[in-house]
Amino acid sequence: MRQVLAPSAVGSLRAEYGPGAIVIPDQLVDRTSGRAQTYYDIGGAVHVSFADPYCPAGRSTAVATARAGDWETVDGGTLVVIEGPRFSTRAESQWFAGNGWSIVGMTGFPEAILARELALCYTSISLVTDHDAGVEAGQGVTHDEVLEFFAQNVTRMRTLVSETVQSLPEERTCSCGSALDGIKLPFELP
Repeated sequence: MRQVLAPSAVGSLRAEYGPGAIVIPDQLVDRTSGRAQTYYDIGGAVHVSFADPYCPAGRSTAVATARAGDWETVDGGTLVVIEGPRFSTRAESQWFAGNGWSIVGMTGFPEAILARELALCYTSISLVTDHDAGVEAGQGVTHDEVLEFFAQNVTRMRTLVSETVQSLPEERTCSCGSALDGIKLPFELP
């Protein structure tokens, strides 16, 4: 395995990304706390570049596949990952949007950095299930609404992930596989 595709349900921080849109983010902001963020916490620090957290080849393949499947598709944007399990407050949601971030979810970090630390490609495929609390007036996001919307789209999402896997290039054309080049690891990877 060299490529990780990570489907997830997210809230939109932008009015123009409505429920049903697929966002393939190119950036990520970590707003979690207490999650293990490295495999290399013994035997010395290992610093891996994370400037661009997602695989460009995986991203472009996912975008093309989503568009071919008639999804409303957003190429790029920033996923802000929150701790959960609670949803954002209205003030948090407005702050996230004010920073220019696009979508909010509870998964995707630390998974992305852990994949990079193993020199794996990582691509987020984010299904917008709702507008986050600060985007629209009203009572905000509910658990049942998110689950219901995701359930209505799970078959399409499975198809999108499957077709993306089939469309990925045989050989890596990205730099993800060289993330550990020149770094002395505290233990040997399989």
